[in-house]
Amino acid sequence: MDRRASQFKQAFIKRGLRRGYLSEHAKILVAVSGGVDSMVLLDCLMTAQKQIGFRLGVVHIDHRLRSVSADEAAYLADFCDKNNLTFHLKVWENPAEQGIETAARAFRYEKFDEIVRHDHYDTLMTAHHGDDQMETILMKIIRGGQLGTYAGIKETQPFAGGRLIRPLLSFSKEQLYAYAEAEDLPFFEDHTNQELTVQRNRLRHLVVPQLKKENTQAMAHFQKFSQQIQWAEQFIRKNTHQMITEHLTYGEERLSIPWTVIESLESFERYFFFYTFFDYVFPVTKVTIKEKQIDTLLQQCEQAAGQWQIDLGKRWVIERSYEVLYLYKRKKERSTNHQDTPLEIIPNQSIQLGESEWLGIYTPDQLPDWKLDETGEIFTHDLWLSAEQSLWVDRRKPGDRIQLTETLNKKVSRYFIDKKISVAQRKNSWVIIDEGRNLWSLVPFVHSYLSIGVETDKIHYILLYKYQKEAIGRRT
Repeated sequence: MDRRASQFKQAFIKRGLRRGYLSEHAKILVAVSGGVDSMVLLDCLMTAQKQIGFRLGVVHIDHRLRSVSADEAAYLADFCDKNNLTFHLKVWENPAEQGIETAARAFRYEKFDEIVRHDHYDTLMTAHHGDDQMETILMKIIRGGQLGTYAGIKETQPFAGGRLIRPLLSFSKEQLYAYAEAEDLPFFEDHTNQELTVQRNRLRHLVVPQLKKENTQAMAHFQKFSQQIQWAEQFIRKNTHQMITEHLTYGEERLSIPWTVIESLESFERYFFFYTFFDYVFPVTKVTIKEKQIDTLLQQCEQAAGQWQIDLGKRWVIERSYEVLYLYKRKKERSTNHQDTPLEIIPNQSIQLGESEWLGIYTPDQLPDWKLDETGEIFTHDLWLSAEQSLWVDRRKPGDRIQLTETLNKKVSRYFIDKKISVAQRKNSWVIIDEGRNLWSLVPFVHSYLSIGVETDKIHYILLYKYQKEAIGRRT
């Protein structure tokens, strides 16, 4: 055996034993494409299996993207049969026409997952190597992202109830070719890896070789950079998770954190807090936060405004409402007949404004018997109207004003700010108006000075507005 190949195998096995993924009880499934990388990995595993005695199986994905793919699959099936290796073949029957690289990867790992679970393997191994690591980190930096993405390829991570291992990350492509030549290993070359229309190929053939010329230790430095990023992210997440679990409250329909927690953080701490927070709540939201959204959120945190909202997508909203930061899913808009034009209020007749909102004005002897459950609330006040006076219910509009006292006339928007009414509550408020759009009531918050009776010829009515807290939001 060639000395360099022997040293390669020894280093591979020694690292596997030290890291704990090569052991007598391991059940390893290795992904083999037929290229030099995976054939070297398979050869090393076959040697390790003879020494250690673990279970070893091979999986090959025929993507049907090249005319020779069926021949390559047949060769690997024969190779595994001759070497007494369990062989799993999966064929991509309907290859994607667009986004092929992403779709192919998704298909591969879906099938890997199925085999690992069905055949009770505990480890999947792939042949990613040091040059792949350099290419991946460069691609991540070019495309941008959060800190964790710059770590590139991880050597070990959870997968299908077991683990995914990339044991060749410390070896270069040149070492793999040298090993294959020394051991006279057969392998297939994929000509598509030479096409410079693909970004990874451009980095592989034009950039990575130049970096290696600049410094022969470049690959090792990239690998160390990857490890440092992974450690930094683990450290940040450990500390940030503690803060999140301590202060995060799960309500019936929204999550909340006291604003003082956010306010106490420095800008750089807020960045890591938020990106960890959105990862933490991903099982609930299924929203992948974008870097631009984090930037917008950080900018908003620097503002003095006590209220703001940011749309995160998929109807999820993060909202500051004075002393609380909320995360909730916006309900689908319900189409009603009352949203576009004011609706006239007929005395002693109920109006259903939505699925959980009712409003009306009643004489004292005609008050409805509205029963309330634990989520129901009623807003009510007296109204004194002349016989010819008509009123309408409408949504608030920009510029609306309300007469609060004999001398105080205030914009509704200013009233909301002064009373610290949340954005969601403002949006769901109603106004009771007359023909001249004078406000008689701001529902369900306050009644106008116009509602107060001063003349004996006016009729006494009572305004009732019934709503459910989960539909409207708690009123303050």
